[in-house]
Amino acid sequence: MNRRQFLIQSSLCSASSLISIGTHGWAARSIAATNPNPQRLIVVFLRGAIDGLSVVVPYREPTYYTDRPRIAIPQPGQTNGALDLDGQFGLHPALAPLLPLWQHKSLAFVHACGSKDETRSHFDAQDYLESGTPGIKSTRDGWMNRLLGVMSDKNPIQAVSVGATTPRIL
Repeated sequence: MNRRQFLIQSSLCSASSLISIGTHGWAARSIAATNPNPQRLIVVFLRGAIDGLSVVVPYREPTYYTDRPRIAIPQPGQTNGALDLDGQFGLHPALAPLLPLWQHKSLAFVHACGSKDETRSHFDAQDYLESGTPGIKSTRDGWMNRLLGVMSDKNPIQAVSVGATTPRIL
């Protein structure tokens, strides 16, 4: 399964039981699956595998097309054009199965975000993003792991990890 297929499939369905995802992943069903209105936070961390300006296209920005003459996603209404989200941004056409989630307010994009830490190191920036403590290298675990630790006795939690090693975020 490639990353695009994984994103589409994981966004359109939730785990209903303990299932295997390839040889290095797992998904566990939580009691929250029986709640008629469960709230979920899905964090997808693709290390160097995604271009945010091609996923959520700022099609109203002329600079986007000036600076990306060969790789820019066309505006909505054009061949292979972005799918309009809000009159300013559009979704890459290959991600069309995610559009209904956006329209039903079940999906949000956190666009153009980052850390105030001015490191020029990709590796440090990635570590800070997963630890949730920009500029502090001594943090021993990830922010999602800490969140699960304080919520697990109050709410049923579902966690999914895909990869050969457990990511620092968990």
